[in-house]
Amino acid sequence: MKREREASVDPNDWDRPIRVYADGVYDLLHLGHMRQLEQAKKLFKNVHLIAGVASDEDTHRLKGQTVQTMAERADTLRHIKWVDEVIAPCPWILTPEFIEEHKIDFVAHDAEPYQAVQKSKDKEKKERGERKKKKTAPADDDIYGWLKEAGKFKATKRTAGVSTTDLIVRILQNYEDYVDRSLQRGVTPKDMNIGFTTANAIKMKKNMQRWGEKVSDELTKVTLTDRPLGVNFDESVEKLRNSIHQKYDSWRAHSHKFLKGFARTFEPMKSFIGLHHKSPRHTSDEEDGAASDVSQ
Repeated sequence: MKREREASVDPNDWDRPIRVYADGVYDLLHLGHMRQLEQAKKLFKNVHLIAGVASDEDTHRLKGQTVQTMAERADTLRHIKWVDEVIAPCPWILTPEFIEEHKIDFVAHDAEPYQAVQKSKDKEKKERGERKKKKTAPADDDIYGWLKEAGKFKATKRTAGVSTTDLIVRILQNYEDYVDRSLQRGVTPKDMNIGFTTANAIKMKKNMQRWGEKVSDELTKVTLTDRPLGVNFDESVEKLRNSIHQKYDSWRAHSHKFLKGFARTFEPMKSFIGLHHKSPRHTSDEEDGAASDVSQ
């Protein structure tokens, strides 16, 4: 009876907090998530915001791999000022029973149709093209469709260019820089799930880049000096030359060490190297013996 009376009144005039539900994966919580939650919290004057967090199993099966576990994602949300309550795990597809159980008045999400199984952008583009050719409407598989029809859906706006995928792409674009930084901080290749060879190749590459930048800086200092050329200039050039030699020797030593370590991982190569070193010695011994026989 009370719900029927409320249905005919502006929600802002209800004599209780309006229970708004917003769900998602919320992996690597970012600005887009924050703005979605803020919009949901500010839909009405008095809102009790419930955030639903998808389980690891559902997310991995229907959307893809996550960086954080469900427990981590849920605990992060509990520290957001807009959020009053967290449900974890939440159902991937909302049902009338779930809405009734948690006394949810409205569900907040962006207005775009949301399918149960997420598709790649290429697949979505291909399907749109096929529908356009055949002049057919998109399949009605929006998991929020029934809520929209029931008047229990409130649309929020997405933040363009900000998503968990965008953040991961940024990291991948600078993959070698992050690996090198992690190695310098004591993280092992095993911890990063990369091979010893890959880790050392990245390390050598970054060392060479840093060395090249340092040489460039030194050359700039020498050539852009306001002092007249003379003894000081010659000393600067000599100092730079010595520095270059030292850096080169250091790099060569590290590269030899790396190549030796790499070779040791291959037993056939070790055998080949051993035979290669032994053969000349045996040949020379035989030649020496033959020579001594002739001389005798």
